[in-house]
Amino acid sequence: MINRLLYALKLKKRPDVDRTQVMKSFPVRNQLITWEIDDKGEASLVIPQKDKLWVRLASKFFMLPNKRVIVLDSIGTYVWQMCDGKHTISQIVKGVQNQYQLTRKEAETSLFTFMQQLGKRNFIGFAIPDAPRDATRASGVDSNTLATPEPESEKQSLFGFLQKR
Repeated sequence: MINRLLYALKLKKRPDVDRTQVMKSFPVRNQLITWEIDDKGEASLVIPQKDKLWVRLASKFFMLPNKRVIVLDSIGTYVWQMCDGKHTISQIVKGVQNQYQLTRKEAETSLFTFMQQLGKRNFIGFAIPDAPRDATRASGVDSNTLATPEPESEKQSLFGFLQKR
């Protein structure tokens, strides 16, 4: 929430991410969203209501349900199933391309638009792999000249999270 405000006021710069990093990122589903596949092969996403006072009051006053259900079509269901944190976006593009006989450009364009919508609504997040430690050696920087070693917790983490735009 604070980051969104800082980005809107242009007090904080968004991280620069190039196309190769986006293609190597791993989309991960929001754990608060439950989902199931029906007889037609379509996924039904059940999104719980936000637990804020004004939302609860408005839902009581207007008799709103405490959850929303969104039904995805066959391509959306396929992409949703692939957003498990194990498949990269490039793997999902190839899968959509092969499964639905699309060109690479068609698959990428529709997938990026769909992923952007899911990301804006906080249905998915994106995990990007950290740069390997051997990259500093390959770039000619001696590892002994690095001033501070990384803490143990950072060495064990595999992903950094990409802020949504």
